[in-house]
Amino acid sequence: MPTVSISGTDKVFHVSENSILYNALADQGLDLPHGCLAGSCGACRMDVVKGSENLAPASAIEKNTLEAIASELTSSEGAEKVSQMNLRLSCRAKVLGDVEIKPLGRLNF
Repeated sequence: MPTVSISGTDKVFHVSENSILYNALADQGLDLPHGCLAGSCGACRMDVVKGSENLAPASAIEKNTLEAIASELTSSEGAEKVSQMNLRLSCRAKVLGDVEIKPLGRLNF
């Protein structure tokens, strides 16, 4: 069973393979930042610190939203920092193996 760890914390969650990351963590009581939960608003953006290869490839909807997010973040954070991130949306990312994520918004435990 894959694990999802939250960067900078001791939180580790066991999730079912092929589960949507946001849903799997919400089912276990973790309130990740979110908005529409459809992949359009980008509020659930995260940086995949480790294991990005253990997420299913991004869908067309997720890719479009991530392009807009990357552009927005480049303006505020700088191109170099953004180029080092592995941006994904927790509401669209399917977990295939172990990952470590850093949500890019408010996190409630």
